[in-house]
Amino acid sequence: MGLRESWNELGTGGKIAVGLAVGVVLLIVALVVLVVLAAVLASFVLGMGSETAEATPSASFDYDQSAGQVQIQHAAGESIPASEITIIVDGQRVFWADGGGATSGDDGEVIAGDSITVDTQPGDDVQVVYRDEGVSSTLGAETIPE
Repeated sequence: MGLRESWNELGTGGKIAVGLAVGVVLLIVALVVLVVLAAVLASFVLGMGSETAEATPSASFDYDQSAGQVQIQHAAGESIPASEITIIVDGQRVFWADGGGATSGDDGEVIAGDSITVDTQPGDDVQVVYRDEGVSSTLGAETIPE
């Protein structure tokens, strides 16, 4: 007996039951596909679908030879707490939060455009170091021209 004969032998109630079962299965499959598509779309819209790195902070240096100073500026990137930035000039440490002539927001955050001026000599190595939770990274380094 083939499928067609089996179908024809079903009564009206049997055909309705088969139709409902097929409909429920199709509905469940459609809902699963819809949920997966919604999750993928939401992850991209909310930025979780792509690996977007935060803008890494960087420092720029402007040396004033006549004054014997270098102006260090937060050139770009995320804001940083001033208490976590150290400037090292030939082994001497200057803390951004304590440094004279430092500009930073009222909240103690150093944002792009903020700067500090430190005294230097020709040939000095200047580094800007960011230390957070025991991990340090150099945001910029420069050797003062002789």
